[in-house]
Amino acid sequence: MSFRTTDICVDLGGRRIVDHVSISLEAGESLTVLGPNGAGKTTFMRAICGLQAFTGQVEVDGDTLSQLSRVEAARKIGYVAQDMTSLNVRLSVFELLLLAQSSTKLSWRTGSDSRRRASEVLGRLGLERFADSCPKNLSGGERQMIALALALVRSPRLLLLDEPTSALDLANQLSMLEAVTEYTREHGIMTISILHDMNLATRYADQAVMLVNGQVRHQGPTAQVMTPARLSEVYGVTCRTLAVDDGAYTAIYPVHVLRHR
Repeated sequence: MSFRTTDICVDLGGRRIVDHVSISLEAGESLTVLGPNGAGKTTFMRAICGLQAFTGQVEVDGDTLSQLSRVEAARKIGYVAQDMTSLNVRLSVFELLLLAQSSTKLSWRTGSDSRRRASEVLGRLGLERFADSCPKNLSGGERQMIALALALVRSPRLLLLDEPTSALDLANQLSMLEAVTEYTREHGIMTISILHDMNLATRYADQAVMLVNGQVRHQGPTAQVMTPARLSEVYGVTCRTLAVDDGAYTAIYPVHVLRHR
């Protein structure tokens, strides 16, 4: 089980937004994509899941993305976007989870297996109380959790999370990423997330990639990538680090801005 991108490039409006980005992951691993605003992180992620035209190659479990049908790609790749407008529908959360397991938006899977899978995912994420709720009536943070459930219910091999904790309070940030980490390792899937919180990145990501102007500036094990010197280079901010839980992970806190971006 593996995931690989080779020389991914994206051009928009005559500008190169993503420039020859190559990464790889093995089963059970998680990777975070870091970088300043405008570095190309979201565009790169949209290319991976087939929502953005690109050149280069994306492989999931040995299958090339360009050779998969839309339905086949959706089964392999789960995507949680920043934009939650797709949840502005008059269906309950449970109904959406059933619909997400269908091969077409015009059909429903209401068999016992589909209902059991929907209940299982809600339980795993602690979202049972929202089963009969309409997502458009929920808070932004609650909708982010529901979006994660919709991605997981199809049992993807690759999970993509674009700033998944941006609307969550501190407790729910930890709960979400703990659940994602456990699921990733237990089911041997691969997870890629875009995170702006350095402390969440150091705690939950096995690998890290830093993008600057669409290019890979640094990549490797998270602890080796997210050093004060590299954070200063990429973000223009001096940082200090502190080993937490006998070095199990590193806490990072900014000191001051070195330059205006």
